Amino acid sequence: MKILSGKKVFITGAASGIGRSTAMAMGKLGCRLFLTDIDGNGLKKTVDVISGSGGKVCEVRAFDVGDYQAMMSFAKDVHDGYGPIDILVNVAGVALFSQIEDMQHSDWKKVINVNLWGVIHGLESFVPEMIRSGNGGHIVSVSSTAGIIGLPWHTVYAGAKHAVVGMSESLRYDLRKHNIAVSVVCPGLVNTGMVQSVEIHATPEASDKLRASAPRIAITPDKVADLIIKAIRNRKFMVITSFDIWLFYFVKRCCFPIYHLVMMAITRFMDKSLK
Repeated sequence: MKILSGKKVFITGAASGIGRSTAMAMGKLGCRLFLTDIDGNGLKKTVDVISGSGGKVCEVRAFDVGDYQAMMSFAKDVHDGYGPIDILVNVAGVALFSQIEDMQHSDWKKVINVNLWGVIHGLESFVPEMIRSGNGGHIVSVSSTAGIIGLPWHTVYAGAKHAVVGMSESLRYDLRKHNIAVSVVCPGLVNTGMVQSVEIHATPEASDKLRASAPRIAITPDKVADLIIKAIRNRKFMVITSFDIWLFYFVKRCCFPIYHLVMMAITRFMDKSLK
């Protein structure tokens, strides 16, 4: 992993979950880290752990990735002080389980602002300087299983995450001439703080039951972080974090009638469990 030593890496959502695990893993590999999250206290804890183990955190700032001016301001400070980054890792995200008739406009704006605009702000603030430097690099954006499969109760979340996959595929080819590789990560359920914080528009009893069952089938954020690092090392485009999701995605692409029947069954189960 010496290939990562000394690389300048910007990671969003670094206060917890996949973002924190990725920052910690990259810190151990000798990367120079630039970190953000809206959760200032959690971000400080991440920095303390990394610094305590000998990692190098160059710049850290708490802000909302959906705030374009805040992202641009941070990017300017990074570029002025350290030059272009080598690796951009877009992790920050929020989730919502809801039927469309139970959603307010504010729900749409909140999810899209973080999950889609947050990624866009990272791209437009950092990638042009990566291109101008001529040094190549790597972009990683964390999407979701909902970015490749239209899961029920995920209308706005799936919409934003599908957009991240689409942008990543386009950038994969646009940036190839600049020696900038692109990876998009599509995890299934991951045992992060989002499991407990996810907003669910259902009865409290049903919501609590869903949250309680999630950790039993979720993978760890450390596993996702390991896969992100392997994707950077191998310049791998799509990262799907477990075999069951790979199989589901394969069936969708190659045997749609079966996929359709399974999705209908999942929808009935979700409706029965949460309504």
